[in-house]
Amino acid sequence: MPANTFTLSGTYLDAGKIRLASGEILTCVELVAQHILPGAAMKVTIVLEAPDYLHGMEGAVWATYDRYQAEVVQSALQSQKISCEVREAFFSGKRLFVVHVRDPAQAEAAMDFVWREPGGLMLQPDWHYPAGVPNESFLLWTGER
Repeated sequence: MPANTFTLSGTYLDAGKIRLASGEILTCVELVAQHILPGAAMKVTIVLEAPDYLHGMEGAVWATYDRYQAEVVQSALQSQKISCEVREAFFSGKRLFVVHVRDPAQAEAAMDFVWREPGGLMLQPDWHYPAGVPNESFLLWTGER
């Protein structure tokens, strides 16, 4: 998934504090602040990396923008005796349906089955396709294509 990047402008006050252009105060790390003179113009770039919903972190093994797809993947995993649930999350204002395994020890087997192993579902993530285009890998697997 992509990362969100944004830049904030402001003025360094002192003691690790920056007054942003909006008037809000941002407190920064002291190690950086000890080398900045008060009154210096500041630009702070913040990169928020998207959670990785495909690599088992905290039990997340798959994510999709489509609830139906998430529920079908959940059922397919349960048929493999992998206990899981679908949770909602938001990223960049979009709702994601995230399939989580209940037992982290089953995350590898779940990922193998859903997207890694040729004998599994071989699903590509929704964001692999252009915005608004259906997930072709899911449609092929379900026989809808």
